[in-house]
Amino acid sequence: MRLLIILLLAAVLSGFIAACGEDDSTSPGQSEPSLAAQQTAEQPERQAQQAAQPEPVQSEAETVSESEAQPEAQAAPDESTETEAQPDEQTQPRVRVGRMVDPDRWGSLMVGGQRPAMLFLPDGIELSEPLPLVILLHGYGSNSLEADLYFGFGEFVDEGEFGLLIPDGTANANGDQFWNATPECCDIFGGQPNDVGYIKSIIAEAGEHANFDQVFAVGHSNGGFMAYRLACEEVPGLTAIVSLAGGAFADESECRAPSPLSVLQIHGTKDGDVLYEGGRLPAHPDPDRAAVPGAKESILRWAERAGCNVDAAEALPRIDTDTSVEGAETLVHRFIQDCAEQVVIELWTIEGGGHIPLVWETDFSLGILGWLSSVYYGTAVPAVEEITIGVERTAQLMLPAERGGAPLPLVVSLHGYGGQADWHDEYFGLSSRLLEYGFALITPQGSVDARGNTFWNTAHSEAATKTDGPDDYLWISGLVKEARQFAEISGVFVVGYSNGGFMSYRLACGGLHGLTAIASLGGLSSSELGHCADAAPVSVLQIHGSADWIIPYAGTMSDPKPDARYPGVAELMSSWAARANCSVQDIEDAERLPAIDLDREIAGSETAVQRIREGCVDGITIEVWTVDGGGHSPDFQDDWPDRLLNWLFNESRTN
Repeated sequence: MRLLIILLLAAVLSGFIAACGEDDSTSPGQSEPSLAAQQTAEQPERQAQQAAQPEPVQSEAETVSESEAQPEAQAAPDESTETEAQPDEQTQPRVRVGRMVDPDRWGSLMVGGQRPAMLFLPDGIELSEPLPLVILLHGYGSNSLEADLYFGFGEFVDEGEFGLLIPDGTANANGDQFWNATPECCDIFGGQPNDVGYIKSIIAEAGEHANFDQVFAVGHSNGGFMAYRLACEEVPGLTAIVSLAGGAFADESECRAPSPLSVLQIHGTKDGDVLYEGGRLPAHPDPDRAAVPGAKESILRWAERAGCNVDAAEALPRIDTDTSVEGAETLVHRFIQDCAEQVVIELWTIEGGGHIPLVWETDFSLGILGWLSSVYYGTAVPAVEEITIGVERTAQLMLPAERGGAPLPLVVSLHGYGGQADWHDEYFGLSSRLLEYGFALITPQGSVDARGNTFWNTAHSEAATKTDGPDDYLWISGLVKEARQFAEISGVFVVGYSNGGFMSYRLACGGLHGLTAIASLGGLSSSELGHCADAAPVSVLQIHGSADWIIPYAGTMSDPKPDARYPGVAELMSSWAARANCSVQDIEDAERLPAIDLDREIAGSETAVQRIREGCVDGITIEVWTVDGGGHSPDFQDDWPDRLLNWLFNESRTN
């Protein structure tokens, strides 16, 4: 159980990015996947076999069975594995029943009688002590071995100190293994096997080998439907289910015994087999089958049964569960407010994900195990509190839910012209580090101009009033003031991209209350700096590509439109160094630090770092990161948010 706690803490502290104490650059999902998992990832045809979705069935002759393509996996168990082996006295037996395995490594204790299942027991612990049992349910046409390879839980049994039970469904007339879950999925030929009774029996038999005090059911597709079916039955010890691309009963009344329990639904928005928004299974041969509830509806049913406040979903940092979709594509929403004791309801939405997420080298496996651990230990507290602030125009304020009494730094992160707050946050990645660094975050949305593009009005207040444009300085100032009602703020930091970078300079020139530092990526400042002459000095970080053709590094003073003129990086930095009365005021004479690697598209450490700090008032720092050969939108390395936050909180001031 010790390692399950470690898995949970790592997940909470870093948004599941650096689970189990690993650095976030080292494949957090499965840092060292098994050879079999690697081979599976390299073979698309094997991935298709792991889909476990129902295929259209016109007749037995017309149906292609996935199991026929894998006779070895479907073969009857070798009799030599059905006799009990004597394990070494110094280790616990791992039980793999009904498979061709090395008996010296795995042992061969029978679980499940004539319908065998694999049971893994953690090595090196006292099995009389309580521990959780995870039962893993494969999808339609798949099997226990493929489920083990896909989810990869077997690799963590020893470390996580949990039992793992992986059974096989029964074979239908086409030879496809399936679970008799809900009427919608997936007993196509009406065989009506008593899978609930079977699963109850193997859980009970597993309990003869270890003291399992809680049971978790995890399933993919048809196995996900079966997990929901088990939640509606009286399964002793069942406290949580995880459904990947599955769904609940179409008829809610068919859920026989819906006692409150924890539910995690994981679903891709582009799933073409079990639709994210719900509906009849597209590949099901029976046109009269009822529509399956969507991911949100399935999860909300259980939130309501647990008495949760369904209007108080908590948005947690995004995670990465699918390598076929770039970046941290998975939205995480948790219901925990007012829920029954120790109940956690959570939805992971894989934006752009399909029916079979490519989960290797992601947060998938450890993310699920971390979630199960939070249920087991009752430690699933709200990680991030999200509050709507503002009046006519609103924005979201994100705060660590467990923040104690210490003051928090507040970061305001501003998108570029035509951008969106959520896109910008994904690009800068700051919300994913909110818990790790312990800060508050506002990611506001600009107004829409006559062309339909979002923007920030960087004009000073008098000019904004004259043009009837939005006074974004006053609005953002109001957001910062309102944020102070929810948390004590130790300092304000503004970061912006392009037009948002221009706005960060506007806020500095206007004297935003409590402003400590600004960081601008690809944004400069208006040439009309008269209104900025009396501004208090602040620390400034300018990040700019030397080949930026949208906002040129050298600036532009030749445009006939006054509001389109702006100084270059060197001139602008010199002006802020002079404002801080620094000893050095020419960036060309600044201290040169070791180059860093910001842009993954440019080989080597392409970014030069120049710093002015000596003699600056109040320990202020003026710094430039020049991305040599970089354009307007660098393709940042994974450690970009850490570099930015470390500069803001640690390097921007010397005192």
